[in-house]
This record gives sequence, structure tokens and C-alpha cells, in this order.
Amino acid sequence: MFFVASSYLIGKVFRWHDHDKALRLVVIKFCGLMGFFLAGVHALFSLALLSPAYYAKYFLPDGRLNLEGEVAIAVGVVALFLLLGPAITSLPMMPKAIGGQRWKRNQRLGYVALAFVVAHLVALGLRGWLAPGGWNGGLPPISLVAFVAALVPLLVKRRLVREKREREEESAAAYAAEQED
Repeated sequence: MFFVASSYLIGKVFRWHDHDKALRLVVIKFCGLMGFFLAGVHALFSLALLSPAYYAKYFLPDGRLNLEGEVAIAVGVVALFLLLGPAITSLPMMPKAIGGQRWKRNQRLGYVALAFVVAHLVALGLRGWLAPGGWNGGLPPISLVAFVAALVPLLVKRRLVREKREREEESAAAYAAEQED
């Protein structure tokens, strides 16, 4: 989660390698692909361990998943699937092969994936987040920390889009005022 979130924050918030755009792109790709790989490992291990013995709170007494477990798995699978787009289009030949606009659209799927990760983490951990007395060692659960990490790039993107829209509206208003004169 942290790698994927970092890949969407580098260049927007983290000013790593501003002097070398090629190196910054390498760091962004590394973070994104490493995050995708680790998400895949997480999914494989979680599914391998998926049983009432390991995850009792996500199962009904008859051994079926409860609603919390079903939602968590469903949105987690969708999030992993959505991360395929940015991962595949990160390959070196893809921008030229599919064109700049399609490449950019595929890269933006990561934001949608992050929204599904947020839903996945809420489904998994909300109950525990609301009971700080049960936190091990008084530390917040890792699902809450990951939730914040997934939410930050979404909030940053939202702010940047809003600021861009405001600048465009101001520009259009200034142009319209010029035309009236």
C-alpha cells in the first residue's frame, strides 16, 4: 500500500529527483510496480490462509464468510485487478504502443484502485479502529495506518484537481472580461 501511494505522491508532494525527471520516473515506476507485486503476494497469502482458524471474525458459525469478509475480499480483488492497468502500462514500450492519452488514463486507474483499497481496509478494520482500548501496545492497527496511506494520494489529487479547475475558471473569466473591453 505504501509503495503504491508513494508512486502517486512522488512529484506532487515528495520532491524527489526534481532535477532529473528520468530518475524520478524510475522511482515512480519502482514504487508502483513494487506495490503491485506486494499486493499480489498479500492476496495470495491471505487467500491461502483464508479460514475461520485464522480470520474468525470474518466467518459465520457455519463456516461461510460473513458480510464483512465478503465485502473485504470483493473490494480487495477489484483493487488488485484495477492495479493491473497501471502496472502493465508501466512497461517501457507501452506509452508509445497505446498512445499518450490511453496511457495516462490507464495510469489514473491507480486512483480508482486506491479508493477500492480504502473500502477494503474499512471493511477489514473499522470495528477495531473504533475500539482503541484493544489496540496492541496502544499502537493503531496496521489497517488504519494503511487506510491513511491510501487516502492521502486521493485527497492530494482531489485538491490538485480543484486548484486546476479554479485556475481555469479564473483564466476563462479574465479572457471573457478582456473580450468585453
